[in-house]
Amino acid sequence: MIIDQINNSPFVTKEFLDLVLQLDSAENTKSKHDFFSVKEGTIKCKGSRDFIDYRPSLKISSQILEELNCSSISLDSLHFDQVREIAESFSSNSIKISKSDQVVNLVLPDSYEDYINELPRKKKHELKRKKTRFEKKYPEAELKESKDDEIFNIFVELHKTSEGDKGTFMEDNVVSFFRELLATKGWKIYYLEIKKEIAACCFVFEDEVGSYLYNSSKNNRFNEINPGIMIIDKIIEKLINENYSFFDFLKGTERYKFDLGGTSTQLYDIEINL
Repeated sequence: MIIDQINNSPFVTKEFLDLVLQLDSAENTKSKHDFFSVKEGTIKCKGSRDFIDYRPSLKISSQILEELNCSSISLDSLHFDQVREIAESFSSNSIKISKSDQVVNLVLPDSYEDYINELPRKKKHELKRKKTRFEKKYPEAELKESKDDEIFNIFVELHKTSEGDKGTFMEDNVVSFFRELLATKGWKIYYLEIKKEIAACCFVFEDEVGSYLYNSSKNNRFNEINPGIMIIDKIIEKLINENYSFFDFLKGTERYKFDLGGTSTQLYDIEINL
């Protein structure tokens, strides 16, 4: 279930949150609690939602509100089960629940053949077409993985060549955040190597159950063979062959996630005023 992926994800750990908080030195962390802070009488999630895909399940009661001299709660990026657990502690007329981001997840079947066959007909045809063109042009392409600085630097440089806001995302403090993240347990970079050149990268967290796709970049020189799609297809195949259970695309509803078989789950924000 998606709630299990949330509770076991890296995003609900203090180690991850501490790294995120370094991105915003101005954040008020006036609280003895690890995962929420107090701002102007309101309990809020620590860390920017732009960097945190899932939130931990928080135990917030009227007693905690009194101890912290708070009169309201404002939390983001919660699964409905988490929202319901918090809401049950307060009267319904003080609660506002709104839809926020969506996450996209892929439950992995027993075999790669099953994965392909379970795709909708049009998406299956399109993926097979792209794979055929890719494998014909670059039969020597290999999926590799690394935690090395050399590969990390290439991931960053390719990221900076992206179009739109993504191309300006990797500012110096963000690069430092990703570098420190990569050094911690479970994080690594998958990369697609073609003739000693890197065509695409995926920055992921992986445990013994599944893989979380946190960020990615691609080499525009290989755009004709859809390197971003091809690397994820190869990762999915690898995970299936190694008996993993899921591939989590995380926040965002980009088309490619659904083209590769992902299904979406709604996340919610909750506000409580007493």
